[in-house]
Amino acid sequence: MFNSTMDGDIQKRSKILLLYGSEYGTAYDCCRNVLYELYMHFHIDFFCLNDVNLMSFYRYENIIIIVSTTGYGCYTHNMSKFWKDLHKTNLVFYDTMNFHLFGLGDSSYDNYNIVAKKLRKKLKSLDANIVNYNLGNYQHPSMHFTNFNIWKANVYEFLKKNFFHFQINDNIPCLFNVKHVYSHSKNEQQKDNGIKISQKEEITANKNGKTKIKKSNSYKVNTIKDDNVTTPNDETNNGKVSVVVNVNTNKYQAKEEQLEESSTNIRGEINKVVKKLQYEYSNLEGKKCYDIYENNTISSDNIITNYADVSIDEYFCKSSNFMKFEVLKNEKCSDESYHQDVRYIDLIAPTRCFNVSDLIKVHPFLNEEKTKNILNLLKINYNDYIIIIQNDHVHCTNNTFIPVNKKIKILDLFIYFLDLNKIVTPFFFLYLSKKTISDIHKKKFLQLADTNNISDYFSYVYQDKRSYYDIFFDFYNYIKIDVSFLINTLPSIQERCYSILNTIDSYYFLKNFNFYNLYYFSTNPNFSWIIHFLKLNYYINKKKNALNILSSYTYNIMMEKMIYSLKYTNIIRNRITQNKIDIIELLVCLYETTINKNKKCVGLCSDYLINLKPGSCIYAKIENSLLCTNKNILNLNYRIIYISIGAAFSSLLGVIRHRHYLYNRLDKNKQKEKQKEKQNEKKNVYSSCNSFNKDLLFLGFRNRLNDFYFQEELQNYLYFNYIFVAFSRLERDNFLFYNEEVQKCSRDNTYNNSTNPNKYFETRENRIIQMNYEEMKQLLKEKKKLYVTDLILMLQDMIYEHLKNINTIILISGKSRPFSQNLIKMFANIIKQKEQNKSMEEINLFLKKKIDDFSIILESWY
Repeated sequence: MFNSTMDGDIQKRSKILLLYGSEYGTAYDCCRNVLYELYMHFHIDFFCLNDVNLMSFYRYENIIIIVSTTGYGCYTHNMSKFWKDLHKTNLVFYDTMNFHLFGLGDSSYDNYNIVAKKLRKKLKSLDANIVNYNLGNYQHPSMHFTNFNIWKANVYEFLKKNFFHFQINDNIPCLFNVKHVYSHSKNEQQKDNGIKISQKEEITANKNGKTKIKKSNSYKVNTIKDDNVTTPNDETNNGKVSVVVNVNTNKYQAKEEQLEESSTNIRGEINKVVKKLQYEYSNLEGKKCYDIYENNTISSDNIITNYADVSIDEYFCKSSNFMKFEVLKNEKCSDESYHQDVRYIDLIAPTRCFNVSDLIKVHPFLNEEKTKNILNLLKINYNDYIIIIQNDHVHCTNNTFIPVNKKIKILDLFIYFLDLNKIVTPFFFLYLSKKTISDIHKKKFLQLADTNNISDYFSYVYQDKRSYYDIFFDFYNYIKIDVSFLINTLPSIQERCYSILNTIDSYYFLKNFNFYNLYYFSTNPNFSWIIHFLKLNYYINKKKNALNILSSYTYNIMMEKMIYSLKYTNIIRNRITQNKIDIIELLVCLYETTINKNKKCVGLCSDYLINLKPGSCIYAKIENSLLCTNKNILNLNYRIIYISIGAAFSSLLGVIRHRHYLYNRLDKNKQKEKQKEKQNEKKNVYSSCNSFNKDLLFLGFRNRLNDFYFQEELQNYLYFNYIFVAFSRLERDNFLFYNEEVQKCSRDNTYNNSTNPNKYFETRENRIIQMNYEEMKQLLKEKKKLYVTDLILMLQDMIYEHLKNINTIILISGKSRPFSQNLIKMFANIIKQKEQNKSMEEINLFLKKKIDDFSIILESWY
């Protein structure tokens, strides 16, 4: 326990801001490691970078930042906002503000740790005092741990020299206290962390305040137990007395374990308990729970007020600022027998909340059955309720989603908030070593926790991707852990991002219809001839200026119907628009990795989304993607080159759909202009179409039957796109020039000619491809496996021209590890062949500049 001296020291603690930018959780775990080792001695605020404002940096003496580089040199999702704000600011940091920066990256990429390097450079330009800086490399034999330990030791040494000497905490962290709320009934098995009862006794109070003890065959109790409070030992009761009040029956029940009837002292304490409870009774409403631990007596401080139950909806939507989306459709894109599970999911959005190629950031939940099984093995009653309370002796603020000061079911806590599916970190084994009585397993845990020699950890955990689920399943017989331990040591569930396929604006493009004729629908078809007669009579008499009674009657009917038609049309338009806008479309591919013949790992969020049923709900936020950084992707004067593989193509579909909408709107405007202009001006309108340039779309899939996503929809976009497709798993017909294929089938009446709405675009485009379909096939026929990079090499002359054109934007989308890097190297080689006098350094600098100004956007899926 903390003494008063330590309480006073808390107020003098130096403040540390601990920040992370993490994509898959490594930087987040490194920050948790620092937090657990320092929280006893410093006031620490622990957040992701997106959750802090740059101005808040001035409140701290030490800012510790750990960032990862993802993909081909991209910053992570949870630091994207911070990154943009940092590069816009002109702030100057004080000399007294000490920055400690650590980067995580993979040296197999050309842009190794580029985010940490750029962050350091930018902070330096703002006069930041960076006192500790280091980089961790996943390709190192000891992974990132060696450099992380060196950097961490330097940070701690700096804090000791400049503030005060302290001991690094290696005990189990205690950021939260846990109070249990039990609700047991007859014949219910008592859990190890519950109240063990060998003989049930009921203590009641009569009107005079006297007590009597009687044996009872039934037992029902609600009580709270604090896992984090230690009490003096007592020979008769181990220092504990549990009391519950049942207001509905006007009885006071109490239980004492191993109560000796001859103990007059205990009986005296019970009388005091009853009197205090009688005094408090008038203020009670319903059932309330009491926590009695201190010196076997009750004081007013021990009486716990009612805690509200956690409402999951309210907590996510109000406290955590998530939005609730309902699942409208969840369908498999391919045949049910196909091995890869890719789903087309429709979500009903609460508001119009997204733009072109925005991301939906989903908070996934754990698998319920799997979680129940693990909690059973750990002998934790998942049906019990607990209250999580911030440790008063700890000055630590974080952005964890764990609900505090509310009553929550243990099962709900794990399913919604704690990530048992994540790969275990080494420092967790240090805490497990303190929860086993087996010397053999304690030694094993300490070996796994040793980051100076990670051979055991690498072979047992990292290589086989063992999660907390797996560790608990392997060692549940040799460890004794409770809910408090898990809350204080497990990571929180992190959100995952997916690209939104549709756009809002594209749904405003509705087919024109004459709403003045809608009044026909309200008339019986047998009397439609009367309508024609009345209209004819009205118009004839109107021209003669001789309106009769019948004509006036017809006029009134027409005006009434026209007003009705206008209202009806607006209702229809609003409903169509509203229904479309409220839908978010996703393409979700199950992430699955085969570890060995007996084990497969699946991604937490993809598995969660794929198993959703229509009518269920998810909690998510909407964020901007990298595509939003270059507004010219919506400028039709710019040509877009799309390069994508697999399901990652979904991140580009929103751009294609929106450009389709823009072309249709442009076509409608030009048609209106044609009607107003003279004949010679019409020629100018058509000549403006001569400058129309098609976009280029390069796609790579495994096979055509099951993997060619949105194949039919893409036919509608052929009028402004050239589409080339490579199928890597097909030996024959592994190349497709979609435009030629559709045109050929159209001649054979296989496709409907209506798929191309703007015919004049087809004939008046600037054709930039200098070879025909058959020539392309001949060039590629020797390829046993055809990839999208082969298509780019085939058309390298055209690619070179567009690389040098300032009005070209290249969007690359693919999660395959070397995909983006190989493309950039290919671009460099293409330029080198055309400009042999230039060095590779100059060429790489040219490509780097295009990446920095977002003329080339890599990892567009992100």
